[in-house]
Amino acid sequence: MDLLSILPIINKYLDQFFGTQVPEEYVSYLKEGEEFIPYFLGGAALMILIMIFLIIRVSRKRSVHKGAKKTPLSEKAAEKQLAQLEKAHLKRQKEEDQQRKKAEAKKNEARLAKLEEEEKRLQEELAKKEEERRKSQILQKELPSQEDAPAEPVNFIDRLKKGMEKTRNNLVGGISNLVLGKKEIDEELLDDLEELLITADIGPETTERILSAITEKFKREDLKDPGILHEMVQTEIVRIMGKNYPAPTTEEKHPLVYLFVGVNGVGKTTTIGKIAAQFKAEGKKVLIGAGDTFRAAAIEQLAEWSQRAECDIFAKDAGSDPSSVMYETVQKAINENYDVVICDTAGRLQTKKNLMEELKKMIRVMGKLIPDAPHETYLVLDATTGQNAIFQVRDFREIAELTGLIITKLDGTAKGGVVIGIVNEFDIPVRYIGVGETVGDLRPFNAQEFTQSLFA
Repeated sequence: MDLLSILPIINKYLDQFFGTQVPEEYVSYLKEGEEFIPYFLGGAALMILIMIFLIIRVSRKRSVHKGAKKTPLSEKAAEKQLAQLEKAHLKRQKEEDQQRKKAEAKKNEARLAKLEEEEKRLQEELAKKEEERRKSQILQKELPSQEDAPAEPVNFIDRLKKGMEKTRNNLVGGISNLVLGKKEIDEELLDDLEELLITADIGPETTERILSAITEKFKREDLKDPGILHEMVQTEIVRIMGKNYPAPTTEEKHPLVYLFVGVNGVGKTTTIGKIAAQFKAEGKKVLIGAGDTFRAAAIEQLAEWSQRAECDIFAKDAGSDPSSVMYETVQKAINENYDVVICDTAGRLQTKKNLMEELKKMIRVMGKLIPDAPHETYLVLDATTGQNAIFQVRDFREIAELTGLIITKLDGTAKGGVVIGIVNEFDIPVRYIGVGETVGDLRPFNAQEFTQSLFA
């Protein structure tokens, strides 16, 4: 095959890819110089291969660019696309601003919460210090130092009369006003007497009992003179209060375990200190259990009382399990041969079920060491609360087997009649009454003295 024979093929490819052919003058040159054809043929073949390779690469790039090429946008479409891009940008910027604001708000909330928590902590510390200061002042007032302690007054009944003055004026003075100018007893007078007894905090049940006895005599016409209503009311109160309730002794129970319960602020810790001092004065070896572990001030106050009363105390750090304190207190009393154990508990509202359940647990753990402990469970009541004291007895009695009541703050209150209503309704004895701030102003309850001071 010569070069001239393949010239059409070469022209075909040149025409296809470059739109041209080998010029005619070149063809004539080829015909004239056939002796150079072999050399020319080899070079031409090499050039053709290189050209084919380049052509293929260029065609591929053109196809890629051709596929990627976009149709030019119209001016209106370009404006629309630009508006969409601006809208998307504004939306993204808005979202970023919102996220930034949320992050700043969250950071500010965390900072504010931290500041509030710190303020709350400082307020609690301040309140705690103020409470401790107040308790310390009360303690100093209630339990003076031995060298400053006043001499024990001889006649307690006189102090009781003075302390019951407001209650006496409310009840006895009220009866006197009712019968003033009355010549005989009638239904209207009995209705007025009923109202008077209820307002004196004697309670509806006790009032009904007293009136039933008076009404019965009135119907039998045995009672006509209004002047003896004082005597009738007094007789019924003596009958209510005069029931004898024997109390266990250290000879019968050793150690004799007392458990004190009550709501907040009734003077429970102070009462324990006073009773411990009285037992110590009788020559008893006394151990106090600091079961109020909720307040460090309560433990410190009880420790001060035990020191001044020369009694021992078992206590743990504030926040400890009160039941474990009860258990270890009784265990210590058994091991070291104490005569009397007095266990304090934290003040708790009778409506707080979880705290009342905790009280049940304390009683159970004592019973593991001494089966019938606590031998006496005393509920401390504030006489100034009036009828609310009756509600407290009712609720605490469901949790613990109350064996006695201690009525504090009888001095200066007109609601001392609540003592009568409690004893009548629940048949629980009053073991101690408080008519003052010193140790000698808390005394074992005597029904005759109480009634005498009420009607003196």
